[in-house]
Amino acid sequence: MWLLSNLFSDQFIDIIRWDNPSPELLVKKWDQNLDEIKNKSSLMVDPGLAAIFVHNGKIEAIQTESGKWTLETSNTPFVSSLKNFMSGFETHNKGQIYFLKTNEITNLKWGTPNAITYIDPVYDFPVELRTFGNFTFRITDIENFWVNYVANRDTVAVNDIRSIIVDRIIGTISSILAQKSISYNEIDKHAISIAKELLEATKEDFAKLGLTLSDFRIEDTNFTEKTQGFIDRITSKWADVVAINKTKNIDAEAMTNYTKIEQLNIANKAAESGGVMGDMMDAWVGMAMGAQMANTFGTPAQKLVESPEDTLLKLKSFLEKGLITQADFDAKKKDILSNI
Repeated sequence: MWLLSNLFSDQFIDIIRWDNPSPELLVKKWDQNLDEIKNKSSLMVDPGLAAIFVHNGKIEAIQTESGKWTLETSNTPFVSSLKNFMSGFETHNKGQIYFLKTNEITNLKWGTPNAITYIDPVYDFPVELRTFGNFTFRITDIENFWVNYVANRDTVAVNDIRSIIVDRIIGTISSILAQKSISYNEIDKHAISIAKELLEATKEDFAKLGLTLSDFRIEDTNFTEKTQGFIDRITSKWADVVAINKTKNIDAEAMTNYTKIEQLNIANKAAESGGVMGDMMDAWVGMAMGAQMANTFGTPAQKLVESPEDTLLKLKSFLEKGLITQADFDAKKKDILSNI
């Protein structure tokens, strides 16, 4: 009825404009036929938007400056291209007008759908980390973005681009964590530097899509239940270290003995239970903690050299104190004597 009444008054489309852009959309095709545009119509581009004139799938003109232009009098490249097209003999169905947001799209949430996995550089156990945050992006190269993504879609949702960005973010964070060798208990302290490094590392990749990631933040991190099990064991071991550190006359030799006892206990548990995952976790933590303790209190344990006699005397003392079994003692004694 609207079209019929306007036909009688020789009035077609007055304004070419994206009215009330939806927050969920990034790109929208103007949904009127170009045949309905009259010579005195106006192009209106609101702040934060750009208008794109496409002919036969190719961009002919882009209007990024906000304002209002009358087709009858304006000589801007966009209007001139549109008027040349309208005055030709080709069907108007081959031409379209699109509107696109050029302002920053802010506070988009991201998170890892699956945990990021890397090896802890200090304690040598697999860390499974979940991270969350937000980011801001904008389209900075309209033609590049059009060619590499839009490709004449009628609409492009903000969430479509968010998904592309998040996929690249997750892969890059995994690489950064592996390269920076950050232990599990240092992640939060390095969150800002990781975010800055990610912005730099992804700049070229996003530029190929015509996008710029202008802000990126890591707001929260947490660990899987499996990783938390490793962390609980480390915390328990460090409590032992702190307690030992409170005593007097602690030296590297004492720390070496502590390490050997831990390793024997781990071996016994593994033998009794068949080496299940919990014991493997204890083994990883025990060896890492032993090295940390030895280095903390002096010369690294692996660099200490003692005679076979001294070693046997210590093992005998451990046996008498009930710290090792007779079978442990006999096996170690046989091994030491065989190397003399």
